[in-house]
Amino acid sequence: MRKNNDRYGMPPIESARQLALDALLFLLGDSLRITKFLNVTGMEAAELRAHAREDATLVAVLEYLLADETQLLVFAANGGHDPTDIAPALERLQRDGDM
Repeated sequence: MRKNNDRYGMPPIESARQLALDALLFLLGDSLRITKFLNVTGMEAAELRAHAREDATLVAVLEYLLADETQLLVFAANGGHDPTDIAPALERLQRDGDM
């Protein structure tokens, strides 16, 4: 993701969205992980299904991972991601996303 960063060190918006979708799929891959995410965010499963691709939901996913270093590191290791890419992706979505 880093090679396409803009002058502010953030990835392109589509790369940020894809990283967040990867993170969401990681959470969905384990019932305990997704249950904890839903509990922490107050989101209902139906709401998550309906809004999964929206930037506000993707922001919530990345915020959740950044708040739980263990989950962040497991996600990064399992998905071949650099854990330091999460914060810039979140910043890009917050700055330029459709929220």
